[in-house]
Amino acid sequence: MGSDKMDDSLIFMAYSDSSGKNVTLSPRLSYGHVEPSYTKDITVEVLPGTQIVDGNYTVNAMCKNCRSWKGGSIDPTNTAAKFIYATGPGGNLKSNSLTAGIKRHDLYGAFTMDLTKAFGVKGVPAIQFADATGTVQTQDSSDRDFAPPAHAVLMILAFVGLMPVAVMVLRILNSPKWHGVAQTASALVALIGAGVGIKAGMQYNRTKNFDSAHQIFGIIIIVAMIGQFVLGFLHHRMYKKTQLPTKLAPIHIWLGRVVIPAGIANGFVGFPLALNSKYNWALLACVLLVIVVAGPFAFWRFRRNISKKNALHDEPTGYQAQPWANRSEAQSDISLGQMDYQQQRNHPPIYQESVQGRQFV
Repeated sequence: MGSDKMDDSLIFMAYSDSSGKNVTLSPRLSYGHVEPSYTKDITVEVLPGTQIVDGNYTVNAMCKNCRSWKGGSIDPTNTAAKFIYATGPGGNLKSNSLTAGIKRHDLYGAFTMDLTKAFGVKGVPAIQFADATGTVQTQDSSDRDFAPPAHAVLMILAFVGLMPVAVMVLRILNSPKWHGVAQTASALVALIGAGVGIKAGMQYNRTKNFDSAHQIFGIIIIVAMIGQFVLGFLHHRMYKKTQLPTKLAPIHIWLGRVVIPAGIANGFVGFPLALNSKYNWALLACVLLVIVVAGPFAFWRFRRNISKKNALHDEPTGYQAQPWANRSEAQSDISLGQMDYQQQRNHPPIYQESVQGRQFV
């Protein structure tokens, strides 16, 4: 009350208590289009008759020292005092806490009230809704908070979708070009998602200080992702010039092995922070789908690498002291004392040199 917008308004927020049968009434102040904050300066006493029946809330309460507050006031002689209201979204919020976190409303509006008609005997009044001529509705609008779901979709696309694709393109298809394309796309999507997440975090009391585990780990992961991308880019440029491995490659690889699972794990922390824990099941389904799809390719690559190693191991290597000798006739597997020099045929061919009539063998 006190305004036709949220800024500088005194708001009475009602939600289910922990039992689900009664109402928690929290007086809050709003300073902008963000989640209102609980105030101890306003005293509200819940009166008998307050209840929840078939999803309908009935709140009977008496407010003390509510004539003025920081940023606003109300005049009981005003015949057109400004009020706002908001409802939803539906959910499972059940709390006795006056500071419980909430989601953004999905319906809001404004109306005026003739406060000169709000006088009567003390106690809970018997309101005749059919004769409620003291209020006039002036606004009714629907609303939707797109930032949190957009943040979730973009980050899942980056860490569960594009980043694993970038790995598979390089390891299975051996295509550095398309690996770079997928890596760039995933980094851009993740950065956009992080920006949307920052915007969403500024709207809620539980996240506006950016001190939650999800936000702290998220910032660290994004910084590591940027570093991993830069290292990969530098490695690729250096490799194109020298055609030699670089010291940056192992760091790039291991950062990727840390960043991807860390980003996915942080998603499971983020949904409870957004009061949407049920969507952890959807995230788990996406992760399992990627594992099922990528698993056979990873196994095939593992078997292929084993076959290559075995093939290299079977090839003859090393220096042959007598390349003219037949390998089947060599006696390198017996001790020198047992070798039959009379039957040795692994000697170089005889050549002639006319030096004082002697023959050299």
